[in-house]
Amino acid sequence: MRSVSFRDEKGLVTLEIAIAIPALLLVVGLIIGVIRWSMDAVTATSVASESARDIVRGEPEGERLAAAKRIVSLADWSARVEPFEVCVDALFPPPLPLMGHVTVSQCAPR
Repeated sequence: MRSVSFRDEKGLVTLEIAIAIPALLLVVGLIIGVIRWSMDAVTATSVASESARDIVRGEPEGERLAAAKRIVSLADWSARVEPFEVCVDALFPPPLPLMGHVTVSQCAPR
């Protein structure tokens, strides 16, 4: 029996590139998605802190949460009014399918 081998190096290189390019694009897409998600989480931290301080100062809770939702629309926003502080939470979907949800929480003393 004869073994089959590729004598055309040009064809072999083309096949390798055809397999490598989609894999590379997938990895780059995942990296860009995680970077975007991280930037939203950092922005949500400062927005939650500012929103908690504004609610303590007397601004309506609904208006502040609506403004936060306009700034970081990826998160689900909520506020907790406790006896000694007001906390604003942003619940993010997971950045990758097998990870859990991430909550960013910032509180301001009353």
